Parts: sequence; structure tokens; C-alpha cells
Amino acid sequence: MKSEVFNGSRFWTYFKYDLMQMWRNHVKAAILIGFSGLILYVLGISFNALVDKVWQAPNFTARAVVFMIAVFALELYQTRTYGYLTNRRRGAAWLMVPASGFEKWLSMMVMTLLVIPVAFLFTYTAIDGILSLADPTYGPMLLGSFKGALQKVSVALAQANAEYSTTWTLGLFIVPMIASYLLNFLYFLLCGICFRRNKILWAFLIMFGASILLSMGMTAFGLKTNYDVDDLCSAEIQLRAILNWTSAITFAISACLAGGIYYRIKTLKH
Repeated sequence: MKSEVFNGSRFWTYFKYDLMQMWRNHVKAAILIGFSGLILYVLGISFNALVDKVWQAPNFTARAVVFMIAVFALELYQTRTYGYLTNRRRGAAWLMVPASGFEKWLSMMVMTLLVIPVAFLFTYTAIDGILSLADPTYGPMLLGSFKGALQKVSVALAQANAEYSTTWTLGLFIVPMIASYLLNFLYFLLCGICFRRNKILWAFLIMFGASILLSMGMTAFGLKTNYDVDDLCSAEIQLRAILNWTSAITFAISACLAGGIYYRIKTLKH
């Protein structure tokens, strides 16, 4: 007897269906976002050839900026990946797909937090690496530069630890970044399946309101708290506490967002 909550074969069948639907519905956006580095390259080469009469690829700064814009665009696009669920016809058809609410939610989590980001990074870095090898004016690939920057930061932290008896690590700063990534993707996904129209606009309005409340709370907390930082060790302890609390709160909010997505799925009606 198959479980009504989760069945491995049924989930795998639904996940393959979900993956195929994702590709069919969003292939154009995927190409635009994933190939944005190539688009910048073509535009940069064309502009330099027409204006300066030289073959010159875009500089490293421009490429890094475009990559960050592409990541932000990918986060925003989560309002559309499953945004069709608020459509009466397509949402009703999705509800009729033979899979449990938990299986649909799990597939949505895997797709949003793993498949889409990994596919984007693979596509973007592959194109970036090919252009770096093919064109001498292109410069080093972004992934190699990022690894080099991390190594330099790691060496600098090790030197600071040896000189000032601190215990700085890269993980202390990477964990909040991971937590922020989870929060952003889940937040825009939830907004996409909650609002029928103007999904991105509502998402930004809520963010704006939340930022105001957060700023007011942080200001009140700062006025009531008197920090006395006498040396680097004291500063490290306070910064570590702030980062740890920030990560914990961000992970907790992400878990609440995931729970909200599951609740929305279970209560979705047309």
C-alpha cells in the first residue's frame, strides 16, 4: 500500500514531470540569465570594434557586475517559476497531478534551492571559462578569481589570528551568505505563489516595510545597549555573536518561509 504522504517512485515520476515543465516554460529566461555573460561579451566586443576599432573584451569589473545582476535576476525570477499556480486554469491542472502535497513541495524545494542555482552556475561558469580560454583579451575566469580572492582572505585571517590571538575563519562569513541565499530564493518563491498580480512589486513593498521595522528595532536595540570595545578580541567576540545570531535568525526565517510555501500548497484552491 502506497503512502499518501510520500512514495519514492511517485515522487521521482512527479519530479521528472516538474523538471520538464520547468524547462518548457522557462527556457527563454534561462538562456537570457545564464548566457548574460556571453551577451555582455558580444556587446562589449561590438562596441569596442565600432568605436575604438580594436578587439577588446569587457573588463573584469563589468563582468563581475553582470554576474551579480544575473544572480539577482535569478532570485527575482523565482516569483515566476511557480507563479502559474495562482492562475485558475493552470493552477487547477497542477492540483490534479497525481502526487501528494508534500511531494510537490519537496520537488519545489529541490528545484528552487538546488537544480536552478546549480544549472545557472554551471552554465555561466562554463561560458565564462570558454571565453577566457578562447580570447586573450578576456582575462581570467570569474570562478578562478573568486577562489584566489578566498585564498587571499584566508591567508589574511590566518595572519591576523597569529598576531592578535583571534580565531577568524572563512566559515564565519560564508555561513551568513548561504543563509541569505536560502532566504532570498524562498522569499521570492513564496511571493510568486501567493500574489496573483504584480508579484515582484508586492515582494519589494513587503521588503521595504520589513526593512523599516528592522531598522527601527535595531536602532532601539542600539540605544539600549552600550558596547565597550577595548581591543580586537572584544571586537571579534561581538562580531562573531552578531554573525551567529544573524545566521540563526536568517535560517529560522527561511524555515518559516518553507513552511509557508507548504501551507500555501496545501490550501491552494481554484
